[in-house]
Amino acid sequence: MVLSTRITTTKTSLFLAALFSVTKSSAFSPPSTTTRDVKLTPSQLFHHGSCEDIARRRSILSIGSASVTFLPYLSTVLSPANADFAPGGTLLDRPVSVTYGNPEASPSRLKDNSNVLFNQDNYYKFGAAAQWIEPGSTEFPKTVPFSPSQQRYDALKKYGGRVKSSVQGITNIGSILDGGESASQIAEANDPSYNLRALGLLANSFLASENTGTTNELMLARWYINEMYLRIGDVRAALEKGNSSEAKECYGYLKKAMNSYLSLMNRVITSKVGDKFEYL
Repeated sequence: MVLSTRITTTKTSLFLAALFSVTKSSAFSPPSTTTRDVKLTPSQLFHHGSCEDIARRRSILSIGSASVTFLPYLSTVLSPANADFAPGGTLLDRPVSVTYGNPEASPSRLKDNSNVLFNQDNYYKFGAAAQWIEPGSTEFPKTVPFSPSQQRYDALKKYGGRVKSSVQGITNIGSILDGGESASQIAEANDPSYNLRALGLLANSFLASENTGTTNELMLARWYINEMYLRIGDVRAALEKGNSSEAKECYGYLKKAMNSYLSLMNRVITSKVGDKFEYL
């Protein structure tokens, strides 16, 4: 999917103020309107950051006492009518959507991200869904942040068993769907038997450190965990409606979320850290 960014300089001072934190005391005169098209994919947005991050890093706009100067690579001044804010406050050039970037993401996620386990995830920052990771693939994300091997070793030793238990819990749902197909046989998403919070604790130690803080990759891992949480509820809801085919479809997405999470974790499990996880 391609994100088409319409870049237009306007005289809407309120919108420019929101984009570039212009104070009321700043006096400026925008140059004549110019327009060009820039295309960004969701994965590029993930790797390079939000529109505001790109603007900040490239020093796109310099505001003087009497003028605004637009430099090369200007790609963030957008039509206010198309702009929206992600739950975390990131300014976007499109409406926020829980399935933007991945139509297989759970539609049951609330727009304000209030019905998930970990509020600060990929959707929280980017207002979009993440793509799945094929088992064992290293194509996405392009890189993973550094964390000390001892930190990863200790975390795997502490949470590894609970992660395996979580994988087994997800596998059991599939067995139930192949058998009785009763919602009462499937525990609710917040049941501790799924150990979903342990998945988040492992990701904290694998994808972040005191030096990096909360990374995009950690938010990505949380998004996969949140998708598991939501899809367990979706499976139950489908069974309660008597729609077994929809329940199995939701379970397929649940497995993709788990395998994506495991692929991300396995990328930082080296021989010094321990054994990699097996996929569903």
